[in-house]
Amino acid sequence: MAITVLDLPSNLGLKRPAPDREPGTRFGPWQLRQLHLAERLGASEGGVVEPPPYTGVRDPGTQVLHAAELVDYARRVADAVEPILARGDFPLLLGGDCSVLLGSALALNRRGRFGLLFVDGHRDLLLPSQTRHGAAAGMDLALVTGHGPEALTRIEARFPLVRPDDVLVFGYRDDDAWYEPAMLEAARVSMRAVSLDEARSEEIPRALGRRLDDLLASGIEGVFVHLDADVLNEQLMFAVDHPEPGGMLPDELVATLRAVIGTGRCVGLEVTNYDPERDREHLSATRLVDALVRALEPLTLAAAAEPVPPAARPAAASEAASVGAEASERS
Repeated sequence: MAITVLDLPSNLGLKRPAPDREPGTRFGPWQLRQLHLAERLGASEGGVVEPPPYTGVRDPGTQVLHAAELVDYARRVADAVEPILARGDFPLLLGGDCSVLLGSALALNRRGRFGLLFVDGHRDLLLPSQTRHGAAAGMDLALVTGHGPEALTRIEARFPLVRPDDVLVFGYRDDDAWYEPAMLEAARVSMRAVSLDEARSEEIPRALGRRLDDLLASGIEGVFVHLDADVLNEQLMFAVDHPEPGGMLPDELVATLRAVIGTGRCVGLEVTNYDPERDREHLSATRLVDALVRALEPLTLAAAAEPVPPAARPAAASEAASVGAEASERS
């Protein structure tokens, strides 16, 4: 399975870090590419899906920041991801903030029933009424599982984008007090969820493997991985908008990703929430890129061993060109 890298440089799901500034996650894909992530993976070029302009306006109806723009972007992201999935490639989506999950979930929903492995320092189950700014990056898991305003939970009349019982939340370390009790109860009843402390107590590969087996046996066609950089230890990955004490070490993240890739049924991965404006010396980015290269090595080796039809890559390049300008053209 060949890897195709697609850039999703969106910051629509985050509030402004200062009155006159946009969130820096829009530069995340560019910085990861500057560290040669795609080349080290031997990946194909998927191009970029440019987001709508950042306005900082909270929609009065949904109480969500950039609500209409998020729906528009989700549709265009899905349009870009679908061809990658259709030709059997592995989409590696470089965000951007966590709200890009709306687009990847929409793409998968269009194709069938897929599971979601949600590897994140936070459970992202906030509702608009709980937030001061309406930032969707703290609501993404709630939205794709059908909790929140209809404009964002019923995109293309698909509801939910991901069935709650097809979700495995892994490695979180946020506080229950952040969330409404009803949301926590819904998550407890319908989702599989494992905190980082619990995963470590069982040993991460064993804790994840057992629950992945259950998820994969539930009738899903495959599993997609959402990876928020803030799942990593905040002393190593400090270039995120809301770092929490503790977090996975790089070896633990590699073990987590290797476990799901090793099932043979992982269909893609998105990487979110890395902000290069908080990482002037690129230390966090270097650690993230190194971990991703190690984790995805089985796919890289398998793709290198497969014969590639001569016409296959030009077709992929043509599709990428229709999505937008390549990341190397941005600065």
